[in-house]
Amino acid sequence: MHAGKTRQDTARAGRRAPATPCRKARVSPAALEGQVATFVAAGLTEQRYEAAARASRASSEARSAALERRRAELRAERREAARRQLTAAGPAGWIRACLRVTGSPGHWYGGLWTIARRESGFNPSAFNGWDANAAAGEPSRGLFQTTWPTFRTHHQPGTAWDINDPVANCAAAVNYIKAQYGDISRVQQADAGSPPQGY
Repeated sequence: MHAGKTRQDTARAGRRAPATPCRKARVSPAALEGQVATFVAAGLTEQRYEAAARASRASSEARSAALERRRAELRAERREAARRQLTAAGPAGWIRACLRVTGSPGHWYGGLWTIARRESGFNPSAFNGWDANAAAGEPSRGLFQTTWPTFRTHHQPGTAWDINDPVANCAAAVNYIKAQYGDISRVQQADAGSPPQGY
């Protein structure tokens, strides 16, 4: 009798209690409209934020572009001012500037003047398309008629990489003379009393 009761109790314990039915939440039409309004407002707010962000980016890009244009204009103005100043300096100013940047002694001035007069007639844009250098594919250019390999090899740091820049051309020629001859007094083309000869 006791054992049977125990089995019945065990059987009851093994059975699960029936689940309590879920109640469906009822949302009033007014509450539903309020939720919809909230979602719509949130969407509009997000759209306005994105539009404002796009406008801000466009404005920032426009300011950056305008600033870069102004910087380019200033660089061009500085280059033009430097070009005018260099042109106004003339051969005497070019050679003096060349002596300063290369750290060359003042007695080189006369010899450099003679070389520039003989080589280019003081024309920084002079171009030789007929001599042996031109035939070899490397025409002489500029105030001191240097070839591009000579200009590149003996370029003076701090001067322009433009072979027709008179100071840069002169400086490369001076550095070449120092490497090749040691002193300008050993260059026949620099001696106004001697016949012209390439250097």
